Amino acid sequence: MDGSWVVKYDRPVWQIMHRCADAMPPVFRYEDVRSWFTTNYPEVNEATIRAHLIGLTDGGRAKHVQFAQRSPVFRRVARGEYAPIPVDERGEDPGPPPVSTSKIKMSGNGAHLHAPSAARRQPPVATGDSAPVPPEAVGDDSDDEDPEVAEESSDDETPAIPDVILLGSVGERVNVPAPAKEVYRDMSFQLGRIDAEQWGREWFVLSAEHGLVAPNEWISPDSRTLADLDPDYRVVWASWVVTRLESLVGCLEGVHVRLDAPNAFAGPLFAGLQEAGAVVSSGDVIPSITHSAPPAPAQEPEEPVASEPEEPVAQEPEEPDLAPVVQIGSASSIAHALADPRRAMPASDLSGLPQSRGLYGWFVDPAGARELNRCLRLPVRAGLIFVGQVGGSSWHSLADPVLNLRDHIERVQLHGLARSSTFRMNLATVLRAHLRMTSLDDDRLTDWMLEHLSVSCWVGAEPGALRELEQQVVDELDPPLNVDRSPATEYRTRLGQMRSGIA
Repeated sequence: MDGSWVVKYDRPVWQIMHRCADAMPPVFRYEDVRSWFTTNYPEVNEATIRAHLIGLTDGGRAKHVQFAQRSPVFRRVARGEYAPIPVDERGEDPGPPPVSTSKIKMSGNGAHLHAPSAARRQPPVATGDSAPVPPEAVGDDSDDEDPEVAEESSDDETPAIPDVILLGSVGERVNVPAPAKEVYRDMSFQLGRIDAEQWGREWFVLSAEHGLVAPNEWISPDSRTLADLDPDYRVVWASWVVTRLESLVGCLEGVHVRLDAPNAFAGPLFAGLQEAGAVVSSGDVIPSITHSAPPAPAQEPEEPVASEPEEPVAQEPEEPDLAPVVQIGSASSIAHALADPRRAMPASDLSGLPQSRGLYGWFVDPAGARELNRCLRLPVRAGLIFVGQVGGSSWHSLADPVLNLRDHIERVQLHGLARSSTFRMNLATVLRAHLRMTSLDDDRLTDWMLEHLSVSCWVGAEPGALRELEQQVVDELDPPLNVDRSPATEYRTRLGQMRSGIA
């Protein structure tokens, strides 16, 4: 670097949003904006697009100081729907915002008034008018977004810093009234508090009896944890917390909310926050397989054996496609491939499924995940939810003559009887009340599966090895709806409780 600082794109992102608005139809959604950026400015990341869409919408989040002096570019016409403001009404607003003197204080801790120390060290950014952007504007996805450079470079390594952090605990508590941030003494809560304060983001404390409270708000310690309370109370509690959060920080649409809390808190809150439009992440719910990892080709499970050329594999050319797949390295590669949503085909069109034995993985879309979330009262992410095998040695292979992937998935799981398929039975158990099913075999479940599910597959392995391979893949991926021969988890315990009520 020669000491000069240049704009990352050919113009600040807020100016790009004006061009984007001119290209939008009269009513559009976020996906239309993202598609436009993908075509015209693919280097602008998704978090930046969301922040600017919301910040430049009339009545957008007031806490985002960098947009306070900007003229709005969009209007919200319905939940998730926007309209561009005519050019003659929105103004050009060509210059960077002046240093803000705003004293907005939402949560009571004032943390959002102080940019993170890393952001304060960023040098000023020169715009096309050579006017420096003040440090206050660089702190949080501002016009020339120096922080997003770091965010983009680490997209595959570390998660983006959230807009709002919610901390909860069921551990040790003080026994006298105190500020909420001092009530919970267990290590995980205090570490989460340190992260929230260092990030400089809005954060709140979750309480079973007080709902959502500011860190400095004095409260009496809870006499019970949320896990001790009735599940129906937890649902009402979650609605109360979401409403309270919206009253403090404004519209949650597009806001990244991080839940650092036990499942007793995160479970009921996940669906409510997602329904409000928030992008939700949780420290307790991290997928074991990241889809950013390049999947190994499903047709070459013998790759790990390549380092052993001395073994007499070459004399039996048929074997490398079958025998090595039960090795740990190959199982891991197959797990990555099976968990890759890009390999999945929609349940409404399974003509591409092979008529061979192998493994399969069921995926749920975001809307379906929210419905499972509400029904299970546990956090369910969009993505892989179940893994199974067809053609392996088991009692099922003796009872069911359907021994190929396409027929099993279409005839047994999509259109068969619930008691003939563990996966269909689990879905029926979870969704029967929500879908108002008259029986476990109601066609409403099939319609739901066709709308929200997709499936991936991997072909290969001898029948005797396939069963063992399935277990290795399930152990690695830990899909929430896999119950058989898996360690007890809160998901499996909840499923067991729900199934016990079925005659």
